Order: sequence, then C-alpha cells, then structure tokens
Amino acid sequence: KPGTAFSSTYDEKFGPSRILGAAVHNAGQYVGVTSTNADGLAATSVTFGDNKILGEDGKPEFDHMHFYQALYGDAYIDICERSLARMTSEYGGSLIGISSPGCNLSYGANPGYSLPGSGKCIMEYSNRIMATTAGAKNVNSNVIVPGVTLSEAWGKVAEKRGCKSEDITNMLVQKRVPMKRPIEVRGIGDVAAFLCSEKGRYITGVSLPVDGGLHLN
Repeated sequence: KPGTAFSSTYDEKFGPSRILGAAVHNAGQYVGVTSTNADGLAATSVTFGDNKILGEDGKPEFDHMHFYQALYGDAYIDICERSLARMTSEYGGSLIGISSPGCNLSYGANPGYSLPGSGKCIMEYSNRIMATTAGAKNVNSNVIVPGVTLSEAWGKVAEKRGCKSEDITNMLVQKRVPMKRPIEVRGIGDVAAFLCSEKGRYITGVSLPVDGGLHLN
C-alpha cells in the first residue's frame, strides 16, 4: 500500500505542520521483467482480443490486469489524495504521474502493452479529474509520458532478449523517434521540476509527451 507508506513516512519525518509541495508517482514495473514483487505473478503476453486472457475454463483471468490497475491506478489516486490533504491553497502544490506511450489518443494503440496500459489509462483519466478539483486548492496535476528513456529497465529487457540494451534503444530511436536520440532519466526529472515550478504551475490536466516526437509515429 504505497499511499500508507508514503503518508506515514512523511508524517513521521516532517509532522503535520510541514506543508507538502509536490508528489510524483512512478511505479515503473513490468511483471517478469522489471518487477520482483509482483504477488507471485509470472510474465505473460496478452493482447486484448486475442483470447489469451481466457483460462482453461473459458473465463477471463484478471490477476495480471488487476495487479497493474492497482499499481498504476489505485496507487496513483491513493498518493494524490493523501498528498492533497497535506497541501494548502496558500502555497499550492503539484501532482505528477508517470505514464507510458500508447495509453492515450496522442499515440497509436500498443496491443502488446494491453495489461499495464489498462492501469495507466486509469492514471491518465484520473489526472484530468484531479486537475479539475485540485485547481481550487492552487494545485496542478499532470502526467508525463516519457519516450525512449535510458534507464536500467532496458538492461533487463535486453537480458531477456539476449542482446545489449543499447541495441534496443538505438533501434527504437532510429525507427520511431524523429529527434533520433533517447532521453536521460534526468531529462524527465527536469520536466517534472518545471511543472512544479512557478513557471509551469499554470499547466494542469495534461498528459505531456516528453519523447522526441515518438507520439507522431
């Protein structure tokens, strides 16, 4: 329960008198690839409509989908709600979620990302609602959609495929990214910092692609 862990840690360290300025939700887990605490679930490849979600009894097995919806949907809303309770109208604040390409209409559908994408769709829709209500408290709410980001996750994907991480990222940026380069993790952090700053605080309710143009392909 990330919301409970977050709020209890914050309250224990700062106390009720400390005003929270920003909260960022970035789960970044993929069952069987980057996650090691996926409730015993194994990696699976499911595309909605291919019938692979059906069990031997002909009924859908939603364990994986519910895991992602709890990870990206429930946890995002939980953390945002607890964060808002620790922000004030006088000082305002910022709420930020980290999504993935293919979960909104700015991108083409990504069938192979059906299960985790279902959870991030909850995040992106909830962000829009959060923005309409949190605005009255001088709090902006946004989602960042990173493109090909140089992170440790690619190393784990490469290990599964028997290649090097740079082979995958180079192929992706050359094929799909108009700017022909990936982005560093720090670059995503810079965008988050901007959205939390006075210069960026009037931006709210958007899913912002930070992808070098990946969403155009």
